[in-house]
Formats: sequence, C-alpha cells, structure tokens
Amino acid sequence: MPVKLLMPKIGLNMVEGQIIEWVVKEGESVKKGDVMYVIETDKVTNDVEAPQDGVLLKILVPVQKVVKVREVVGILAGQNEDVDLESVMKKIRSDRNQKEETKFKTDEISEQSQKAASDGKTGEILASPLAKRFAAQNDIDLSGVKGSGPGGRIKMEDIEKLIKEEVGGKEEGTLPGKIIPLVGVRKVTAERMAFSAATMAMVTLNSELDVTSLVSYREVLKKAGKDKKEIPSYNAMLVFLTARVLKEFPYLNVSFINSGIKLVEPVNIGLAVDTSEGLMVVVVRKADRKSVDQIHKELNILAERTQNHRGKPEDLEGSTFTITNLGMYGIDTFTPIINPPEAAILGICRFVEKDVLMDGQNKRRYMANFSLTFDHRVIDGAPAARFLQRLGESIAQF
Repeated sequence: MPVKLLMPKIGLNMVEGQIIEWVVKEGESVKKGDVMYVIETDKVTNDVEAPQDGVLLKILVPVQKVVKVREVVGILAGQNEDVDLESVMKKIRSDRNQKEETKFKTDEISEQSQKAASDGKTGEILASPLAKRFAAQNDIDLSGVKGSGPGGRIKMEDIEKLIKEEVGGKEEGTLPGKIIPLVGVRKVTAERMAFSAATMAMVTLNSELDVTSLVSYREVLKKAGKDKKEIPSYNAMLVFLTARVLKEFPYLNVSFINSGIKLVEPVNIGLAVDTSEGLMVVVVRKADRKSVDQIHKELNILAERTQNHRGKPEDLEGSTFTITNLGMYGIDTFTPIINPPEAAILGICRFVEKDVLMDGQNKRRYMANFSLTFDHRVIDGAPAARFLQRLGESIAQF
C-alpha cells in the first residue's frame, strides 16, 4: 500500500517548512532508513528517512516551496507494487479539501462566538488583538480596512499591506530589482521582531562597564600556555556572569502572559549567533549552574551545529534571557530588540582601551558599553538599572 510522505513536525513551535533537497528522484528505489529529502524549518535543517523499502512514486512538493506541517510532499510505493497513481492523488486532494473545509467551519464558529460575546453591541470591528494594537500605533482607522480573515476579520497582514500601499505608492514588482523570498529564518525573524515592537513597551538603558578583569583573565591563560581553543570566550564569561546576576534579580528572568507576570525558574541564557541564513539564538540551559569552561564548550558545540545548519530544535528553544554581542564588529552602542516571550535582552559592544580616572589617578582600563532593553510593562527602570550596576560589579570581581 502506498505511503504518504509528510512535512514532519520538528519541535513544538514548528508550523511550516520547506524542502531544500530531494535526495531521491522519482522512480528510484530506497531502503528503510535511507535519506529521502532534506527539510529546512525556521530553525534547523533535518534529514527525512524512508519509513520502509520502496520506490519514490511521485514528488508533490518541489524544492524551496513552503508548506504546512503534515502536508503530503510525496508518495512512496512498495517494491514491485502496482499503484493507480490517479486514485491515490484523488484521495489526497479529497483529504486536503475536507481538511480545509473543516478548518473553515472551525474558524467560522470561532468568529460567531466572538460576535456573540460582544453582548449585542453593534458596530464592533472584527480584528485580531495584534492588528488592533498595530493599527493604533500607526493611527489607522480600522473601520476603513477590509479584512482578509474569516468573516472579514482584520489581520496583521491587512494592516501591513495598507501601510505598504500608503507609503510605497506602487504595487510590488513595478520597480526593477531582485526579490528575495521571505522564508525560513528570515521570515520568522521578521514576524517575531514585528510582534515584539508592536506589543512591548521597550526601553533601553546604556552603561559603560569596566571589563579589564575579563581581558586580564584571558591573558593569564594565554601566558600559562593553555590551548587557544580551551580559553573561554568573552561570550562564555558574560553568559556565566549574567546567569548568576539573574539569580539575584529574578524579576528580569520573566515572561509577560495574559494572566500576569511569570517568574521563570530556570535561567536559560540565549546567545545570538550570526549564520548564513540569518540570526539564530542558541540556548545554554541552566547556565547559572555551569562553570565558565562548561559554558564555553557548550557554546562552541551549539554555534558549530547552528552555523552548519545541523542544529537540533532543543538547541534553539527555551531561552529566558538573551545576550547579543556586536563588539567584534566595532559597534559602540545599539538598541537590541527583545526576543519574545522574554522580557529583557542584553547588548554588548566592543571593548575599548582608554584612560579612566580611578582614585584620583588616570589608569589604563578596558571599557565597554552594555545596552539593556527591557519591557516596561513588566520591569521598571530603577530595578533594571540596579541589574546593570550589579553586573558591572560582578565583571570587575571576576
């Protein structure tokens, strides 16, 4: 009996993916466990193996096309199996149509429930909460917006399209230039950053901290002849220190949820990593319980896997506080954007050697700007400032 090959669901948050390579071609034989195709999600690249011996009868989803999870991407027939391909395709189309019809009815019932919940109020505009917030921030009257959702519900995409039309003045494709599809990591990053900017009250505090102790620590290890690969990076040391300061200031290790402010127990530090596909955040779990050397080794493994597109879902999920370091690019200050559902993010800038007045004397020190962006709905300015101050003290005492 033919087997439907599906877009697998990898990780709890995956909703869609794309096939970046068909390793097996139509008509070719495979053994159970052979890699048939390679998929890419917003976070990882993953090989999909043949569930049984057989022949790849039909490829339904071409390379680079984005489809939802559980979507049928191909058909695998048994060896020497006589298959009526047209009947199989008809059944797949029927199942897909039935699924879409069920979804439409569910959405319709949901919309009717929302209208019923308005206590008979008339003239209420049907729009998603995110669309309402985004429209308010851009002074857009929703009464003049045509919704594309079920029952005419206004979605975020409708507001973005309206703004694009008003600002751009021209339809897409009228100006010459190459179009880069917004898929994979870039698409998810765009959606998350837009959501973050539209829903959070972000404030950034900047402070110049003395990082001489971190530079000195590495120099001591170099002079002691320690292998270069084993010398902790600045990122490893700062993850180590930040995690411990967060234990003292748990109100920064929180999430904003509908029912209130959630104090998160584990301190899982995310570190932004630059890859060819875009920015990804690898996660050091329970960083407050690990040594500098342990964090350094773990970050190397996570970064290597991610940059080579072989990261695992758990490598990139579950962070409670993120660090992003642009110091290697010579950046002196910037405003990092919070990675939802977190409530804060720490930006690190380049280390600069300069004369600093200490105890009435000019002393040569290494200084760096640290930028802490926090959600003011959850965290107040004074506590955030105390966190930065304590982090500076911890760095100086390292």
